[in-house]
Amino acid sequence: MAAPHAGAAPSVLWKAFDVLNAFDRRRRILTLAQIVRHSGLPKSTVHRVLAMLVELGALEQQDDGYRIGLRMFSLGALPPEAALREAALVHLEELHRFTGHTLHLAVLRGSDVVYLEKLSTRKGVPTPAKVGNRLPAVCTAVGKAMLAHTDDAALGAVLEQPIPRLTRRSLFNAAQVIDQLAIIRDSGHALDREESSAGLACVGVPVLVNGTPVAAISVAFPAAAGNGDVLVRPLQQAAAAISRSPSLLGPGTMTTTG
Repeated sequence: MAAPHAGAAPSVLWKAFDVLNAFDRRRRILTLAQIVRHSGLPKSTVHRVLAMLVELGALEQQDDGYRIGLRMFSLGALPPEAALREAALVHLEELHRFTGHTLHLAVLRGSDVVYLEKLSTRKGVPTPAKVGNRLPAVCTAVGKAMLAHTDDAALGAVLEQPIPRLTRRSLFNAAQVIDQLAIIRDSGHALDREESSAGLACVGVPVLVNGTPVAAISVAFPAAAGNGDVLVRPLQQAAAAISRSPSLLGPGTMTTTG
C-alpha cells in the first residue's frame, strides 16, 4: 500500500517512490497490474509515473513487465554504505568460512538497523534479516552493539519512542535497554537470544571508527547451541579489520549513525 504523505496531495516524487517500493528481492519483475496492487496507487497514476521512470532509466520495460533499471544500480553504488559493504565483504567471507553460520552487516538509522549484507548458511535457524530491510535496533545484536556506543542525544531519541517487541523475549522498556547497553559496553559484544526470532540467537559487535559505531556485524546460530562466547573473538577481529579499511578513514566517509 502507498505510504502516508504530508500535505493534501502527494507529489510526483512520493508517487515515484511508491512505485519503486513495489519491487523487492522476491518481486524483481512486475506487471502494470502488480505495481498498481503493491503501490496502492490508481492505475492511471501508475501508468504515468512508469513512463517517467522508464524515460529516466530508473525502470526498464521488458516483455513480461518492468524491472529496476541500471540507473538505480549506478546511484546505489554512491552512498558511503556501499564502500562500507565493499570493505567489509572480504572479512565477512573469511569469518563465514570459519564459523559456518549466517553473518550480518548492518548500520543504524534512527531506532532501526538496516541490513547491508547477509551471508547465509543452509544449517541453523532462518533469520528475519534481509538485505535492505529494517528491524528494531533494540531487538537485534547488531542494533544493541551500535546503540551501546551511540551518543546520548541519539540514544535518548530512540528511548523516547515506544520499545518495539518482536518476540516474548524482546526487551520491553527503556530501563531494560539502558541496563543491557551498559553490560554491552563492558563486555564489548551484544547478544540477542530469541529477541528477534524464536529459536534464534545472535552475537554482535560494533565496527568503530574513531570511537563512532559506523556499523555492526553479527553471527547467528540456534539459541539451543549455547551462548556464542566462542564467536566473540573472531567477530571482534573481523570488526577491527573492517574499521582499518582506508575507504572508511578518508574524507567523505561514514561518520554518523543518525
